[in-house]
Amino acid sequence: MRLGVRAKLVLLSLLILVVVSFSFTWLQIRLSRAWFEEDLRARAVIFAREVAATIGDRREFENRDMLAHKIRQIMAIRQSVFQLDVLGFDKAGSHIVATSYEPRRLPFTRREGEQVRQGDVVSRMVTDQDGRSWEVMAPIRVEGDVVGAIAAKFSLSLAAAREARLRGWDLALTGSSVLLMGSLMGLAVHVVVNRPIRRLVDAIRHVDAGHPGAPVRVDGRDEFSVLARHFNEMLARIEDFNSELQARVKEATSELERRYHEVQRMQRSLSHAERLALAGRIMAEVAHEVGTPLHSVAGHLELLRQDLPPSALSDDVRRRLSIIDAQLARVTQIIAQLLDLTRRTPGEPEAVDVNRLVTEIAEVVRPGIVAAGLRLDATTQVSLPAIAGYSNQLQQVVLNLLTNAVDATPAGGRIAVATGTRDRHVELAVSDTGRGIPAAEQTQIFEPFFSTKGGSGLGLFISAQIVREHHGRIEVTSQPGQGSTFRVLLPVGERA
Repeated sequence: MRLGVRAKLVLLSLLILVVVSFSFTWLQIRLSRAWFEEDLRARAVIFAREVAATIGDRREFENRDMLAHKIRQIMAIRQSVFQLDVLGFDKAGSHIVATSYEPRRLPFTRREGEQVRQGDVVSRMVTDQDGRSWEVMAPIRVEGDVVGAIAAKFSLSLAAAREARLRGWDLALTGSSVLLMGSLMGLAVHVVVNRPIRRLVDAIRHVDAGHPGAPVRVDGRDEFSVLARHFNEMLARIEDFNSELQARVKEATSELERRYHEVQRMQRSLSHAERLALAGRIMAEVAHEVGTPLHSVAGHLELLRQDLPPSALSDDVRRRLSIIDAQLARVTQIIAQLLDLTRRTPGEPEAVDVNRLVTEIAEVVRPGIVAAGLRLDATTQVSLPAIAGYSNQLQQVVLNLLTNAVDATPAGGRIAVATGTRDRHVELAVSDTGRGIPAAEQTQIFEPFFSTKGGSGLGLFISAQIVREHHGRIEVTSQPGQGSTFRVLLPVGERA
């Protein structure tokens, strides 16, 4: 049977729609399964760590009755927990202190036990008579030492049930969408394509049969009617167009090459913006997920400090608690900077006077720099062109660079900030006479969380991101013992 244009278009479109729709549905199902499994693993690790953190001292750890009671309470609340063991470590290996299931213990290997002794959390997926589940083991720390572990087994049955429900809905919605789109495509092709083409073919056959008149004649005012009316005129103009076309081919080739390079540049810029947006969403999720257990750890630490008798708070214990407080504060600072990085909504770019920006920032930070025993020199180029960008973000870049310079420069040193132009760019340079940066570290300083002074390691990373969003770049030159110079180059007249 011969298929017409309408049938071919509908079948081809429907085939593409079916393949694409079910491919995306299959991919979504796979990703959902992986997400459910990873989400449960993360929750299991957090749960094991939280349970381990509730054991505050050796007296609690060695009280089997209290631990057994705590296990029963947890098992009654957490339906997804199949088994919960409290293990103790000694020189001979490990032994069960308390368990929710006497006939067996969770079969972690000796190597995994050694990892937990080192303070790591071990997790793995298993399939046994209970079905698919996550087994995790987290260390129990008492007075800074790993004395045991929490071993827990989490069922994936709830996640599997949710996944099955979502899979059923996805398949049903995909099938319904395909049927609906197929019907609409058939109707649209019949009205928009099939009917006008049939009229045009009938007119061409009429001319081909030798009837006088225009070669093609179709009544109407749509595109097919325009095609019919201009068909003969087009044939007459083809020769005239041919010579003109040859002359324009060379011009079009040159223009096409220029446009091609412009499109490539725009694609690179768009790809970079999409990667930044994805990274922002990921960082926001990570910061949110880390924040909850972080507050829990801080709370348990404060409770531990309050519950310990004064005799137990030796100088060494106080020092360790101070170290933990400092590290928690550092992680909190990192989370705050990550959230700040992902919440930037600058709006429309504006004309930024870099000279004015540098002068204002220099006046703000000068008292602190002088108080640190340093000298600040600020020089600006006259008639410096403005750039298109976001003033508050560029202020953050200058502040980050000046802060790093102050941290790297000993008392009696000098910090200089200067503006200028270079190769159609506005140049902003911040120099210091500090300790300098080793060559091996100069390729790492713009990576996230890399720091040589104990900070969060996000200042230069955020600054580099801001400069890239302004289509600029940061250069660094440094010699150990002779200071460093950071140069920010921002294009003139290019919108961020």
